[in-house]
Formats: sequence, C-alpha cells, structure tokens
Amino acid sequence: MATTFKLSEPLKTHDGDVTELKLKSPKARLIVKYGDPFTIRPIKNAKGENEGYEYIYDNEAMMKFASDMTGVDDLLLSDLSVSDFMKLRGEITNVVMGLVSDKNPSEQPVA
Repeated sequence: MATTFKLSEPLKTHDGDVTELKLKSPKARLIVKYGDPFTIRPIKNAKGENEGYEYIYDNEAMMKFASDMTGVDDLLLSDLSVSDFMKLRGEITNVVMGLVSDKNPSEQPVA
C-alpha cells in the first residue's frame, strides 16, 4: 500500500516538477544494506521512570530509504527543503512502524 506525501514546494526532477511523493512500503533488504533509519530510545525522568520516547535518526540511511520508497534518486531528494525532509522522515517512520500516518511518530505508542 502506498502513502502519498505532499511537498510544500516542488522538487525539480528530470521529468519535471514533482509536488508529491508516493511512498511504497520498504523491504527488509534496506535495513540490511543501509542500517536502521532510526532508533527509539525511552526518555526517563529523574526518578528513572519512563516519560515517553525519542526518535534518533540516521539521516543518511533515511535518505536511502526515501529514495527506494519513492523511486526518486537521493541526489534529487537532497534538494528537498529541510522542512519537507523532516516531515518526510516522520512519514517514513510512520510507514516503517505501521502507524497512523497523520500523527507525529513521537506521539505514537511504542510496544
């Protein structure tokens, strides 16, 4: 199942301007080839109690995932605005985790 991600500004490609990216579900080979695009770490308070989770991103691996999942070369994707890249990163996180796509990944429950 593909997810559509709308860009805030067009991305210039060899085929013209792109205003949205279609994200396919990633395959396990990506993790084997590029490593985990993110890790999840619990946030502890002073008492050592869990207060939530923090996502630590490997942006290089995330860019490779984005390229494979969209079919757009990572060199072209590197021209995304920082804002679009960070939002795309969150959307990819949701797809990888199988979460509801309209929520922030850091607000999602982690099993």
